[in-house]
Amino acid sequence: MHATGAVRLLDPRVVTDLPLPRTDSADIHIDVPLRNDGPASQRVTVTAAFDDVRVSRTLDLPPGESMVRFSPAADPALRIAEPRLWWPNGYGEPALHDLTLTVGTEGAESDRKTLRFGIREVSYELSLFDAAGKLRRVEVHPTDGMLRGERLVDVRHVAIKQTPEGWVESLTPAGETSPAVRDIPASYALPHLALRVNGVRIAARGGSWGMDDALKRVSRDRLAPYFRLEREAHMNIIRNWMGNNSEPEFYDLADENGMMILNDFWQSTQDFQVEPQDPALFLANMRDTVKRYRNHPSIVVWFGRNEGVPYPLLNEGMDNVIAQLDGTRWFTGSSNTVNLQGSGPYNYRPPEGYFTDLASGFSVETGSPSLSTLGAIKASVPAPDRWPLSDTLAYHDWHFSGNGDSKTFMAALAAMFGPATSLEDFERKAQMMNLETHKAIYEGFLGHLWTKNSGRLLWMTHPSWPSNSWQLYSSDYDTSAAYYGAKMAAEPLHIQLNLPGNELVVVNTSQADARALRAEVKVTDLAGRPLFTCSETIDALANRTTVRAAVPLTKLFETEPMVLVSLRLFDAQGARVSGNVYWRGRDPAAYRALSTMQAAALGVSIAPVETQGTEQVRIVTLANTGAVPALNAKLTLLGEHGARILPSYYSENYVALMPGEERRIEIRSALAGPHPRQLELSGWNVAPGLIELSDPAQSSANNDAGPLRKADPPAPPAGSIHKSATLQEH
Repeated sequence: MHATGAVRLLDPRVVTDLPLPRTDSADIHIDVPLRNDGPASQRVTVTAAFDDVRVSRTLDLPPGESMVRFSPAADPALRIAEPRLWWPNGYGEPALHDLTLTVGTEGAESDRKTLRFGIREVSYELSLFDAAGKLRRVEVHPTDGMLRGERLVDVRHVAIKQTPEGWVESLTPAGETSPAVRDIPASYALPHLALRVNGVRIAARGGSWGMDDALKRVSRDRLAPYFRLEREAHMNIIRNWMGNNSEPEFYDLADENGMMILNDFWQSTQDFQVEPQDPALFLANMRDTVKRYRNHPSIVVWFGRNEGVPYPLLNEGMDNVIAQLDGTRWFTGSSNTVNLQGSGPYNYRPPEGYFTDLASGFSVETGSPSLSTLGAIKASVPAPDRWPLSDTLAYHDWHFSGNGDSKTFMAALAAMFGPATSLEDFERKAQMMNLETHKAIYEGFLGHLWTKNSGRLLWMTHPSWPSNSWQLYSSDYDTSAAYYGAKMAAEPLHIQLNLPGNELVVVNTSQADARALRAEVKVTDLAGRPLFTCSETIDALANRTTVRAAVPLTKLFETEPMVLVSLRLFDAQGARVSGNVYWRGRDPAAYRALSTMQAAALGVSIAPVETQGTEQVRIVTLANTGAVPALNAKLTLLGEHGARILPSYYSENYVALMPGEERRIEIRSALAGPHPRQLELSGWNVAPGLIELSDPAQSSANNDAGPLRKADPPAPPAGSIHKSATLQEH
């Protein structure tokens, strides 16, 4: 409550401007709106303070609303040398600064506000028409334009025009000549968006959030693990679809985790849903939203609607709101099609398509079925409804018809692995497809980075309730093979094959060159017998893709229709920095041979459990000392009565180990949560087992692995050879 006559702080705006391409200084502009509720002018002092910066202004404030502006021109302390910048995940730390604003009258504090902001500047590579009808490839700097009083991009319906490669917007008359619009080489094959933060092109990888939680349980504690899962999977962008996520915690966590936000407003698909009937009310709500959240560095684009363009009155009104209240970000009416790729596909497609025609440019929606883990399914589907697959699973997004149906997924599973015989068999086969498909979605994007691809978002990464489609993880924080396929593909330094030509590729999406890397390629049959090996030295320069010669799989398929391809990448000191394994067949039928693989017995050793902050950390080493490759080896941390410990964070999972390989996996779980009792090992052809875990208080000097006992193996497919084997504890 404010006393009569008090002076109140309203919604401030913080603008950060860099002298790009330099980032060695930053100009901070702080607009402080005030309201004098008294009947007469009052003498006030307004102060803004962050880090070691403090600026103030004393003035006579008339009744009503006024604005106090701090800028480097009047307040030299707001020109910051060597600023700590906010970066998207994978490109640097998302540094945040705490700003305190106060207003005082007659020596007493009247009001105070605190907020966090990030020092960063977003710019946009776009192809835009000028008045002469020329399509120009430009880098647009809205912050520079706003500070000059210029609006740069014309988003009106009449300014949206078609090109052979898609629809694009136009430059305004001011934008055609403004120094805030800079012509750049047209090295990018499509007229689509490429995002830059602090002058650096960002390989935008992530997905949409339709809603944070179906029951709107949106406490920070509930949302934080989802953001952590996204960050640890090397994602860096979230689309706030339809503006459904509107609580402060969503934006706070995005800021802290380096997640860029594409923020929709509240209109769904054009020509399919009812249009807003009260544009004035809509724009008033929009004004409140922009003022409330505009200081979050995570927000990088404002979208007018999902799929389509708002009707002209609303579209232009929204553009005006953004220009008046923000001005530092691109507003565009459409979340797809205009300077972006159209949406889809949403059902299963063979991996090759993600490298060719399924998703190019900046793709905001690319989806595929993503079956949850067996544990997550059992937690949400009653036992009588699990097998055969029933409508109950369809209620949880395993659709048998409609958009994103599972028909193509089921057909591919039957063709490649044989029809499923039980829920356990079905889930085991589905995880093989999950890993292969979601790895391909991101590898297909990164394998053509800055030539025909600049961004790829899943529809979706995040489920708001127990779901089995369009997700990287479950609503209960469990992680299927889809999560680890995406995580592997999106790692900042990554070795892969490009399809369909099988070119060897090293992707480096960091800001540092990686030189004198050694890439090793080994192709074997399913029994582990070598068919082809090679190695070479590669320099992987920063933020680009390095392509080498093709691995000769077509030739090898003449005599061996199903092979395993193992890729390993080592740094100049010989440390392994990336690894990848593919199962590749001459045709879908060749995949049936995977079901004949002998079971692999893996050695398991666990280092003494450590306490780090609020977490307990276990380092588990898997070793393949046998002759048979092991595929999709999965570790699961279990508590009392075999319950999954959730959330748990695995450095990797669903791993493939070739003969002689070891893999060190870090598992983190909360100290305050349920105590882990067992570690379960399973996989495609991995002998299953359970390891009893010791109490953390008693394991500081002992190996954290208790007696080993075999678990019941999953039922093998008909006609397969799946011999049981014994886990070896080291």
